[in-house]
Amino acid sequence: MVKIYRHNRFYHEFESATRFIDVEYVANETECDYVAVACSDNSPVFEGITKPILYSYIREHPYTHDEYLQTQFESLQANQDITIFSLSSFEHFAPGRKNIIIDQFELDAYDRLFVKKECPTVKSNFGALKFLFLGGKANKQNRKPLLDLLIKNDQFKQRLEWSMFGIKDHLDDITIEDNHYIGYPYDSALYQRTNFSIVAETHFDGNQDFHPTEKTYRAIANMHPFAILTTPYFLVHLKERGYQTFSTVFDEKYDIIKAPHNRLTNFVNALYELNQTDIDYRSFENIAQNNVNTLIHNAKNTREIIRKALQ
Repeated sequence: MVKIYRHNRFYHEFESATRFIDVEYVANETECDYVAVACSDNSPVFEGITKPILYSYIREHPYTHDEYLQTQFESLQANQDITIFSLSSFEHFAPGRKNIIIDQFELDAYDRLFVKKECPTVKSNFGALKFLFLGGKANKQNRKPLLDLLIKNDQFKQRLEWSMFGIKDHLDDITIEDNHYIGYPYDSALYQRTNFSIVAETHFDGNQDFHPTEKTYRAIANMHPFAILTTPYFLVHLKERGYQTFSTVFDEKYDIIKAPHNRLTNFVNALYELNQTDIDYRSFENIAQNNVNTLIHNAKNTREIIRKALQ
């Protein structure tokens, strides 16, 4: 079994790729195969490390303007062996180094919900459409502005259950910006009482990276059809990962609109139109089950990728 020494300053379990596989954690660097570094600190994190490094940056994309990453990788020496796990390429910061691209959020959903069973998942849904909107931080343009438009329509509002952080909020509460909710645990009754998720993903206007998070995968794990408001071509990329979307009943043309305001407007209009249609959940069930199976398959494959990279 691979022996891992967790750096005494620059390691946070939540940010590490090794938490998804079986490894042996050892007490000091001399005993290890890898020194694990997993943090977002603005520090020279690689200084003094003599063993091969296992570096995880799996919560966000490595943007070239990130000064913290610049500081970190200026401390990486040419003779240091490093394996990088990340959401997308680290070529800008560590050209030519071993870089393993993984979807941490997909794997995290699988690990929490299907392996550790931290939260119950809904196995089936039923009945006429009832929408669920779990927003997250309200200060983004695809969160509070979207909710305002949805509840402005009385007919839509009657079929909508919403919350910003997985519990029932008051409207006055959702201006809070500083706290962060990782998406787990959640109230599984929210998914049982509803059967179609409206997802406002992390990025919307300025950032064009494909970045599905727990918001998307939590809906998939609970057998929900979904409409996702985020960056352009998100649904295109999601299909490339094997997931099916719901274009036969929901107008997904909004997904290729680049202007954020127009994308938001088209998204809301498509939801209003869907709400006017007499559709039963059974129309979605086969696709929803396929998406659960895809999540499990992809996550298991990612786990194997991590294991093999460390052999």
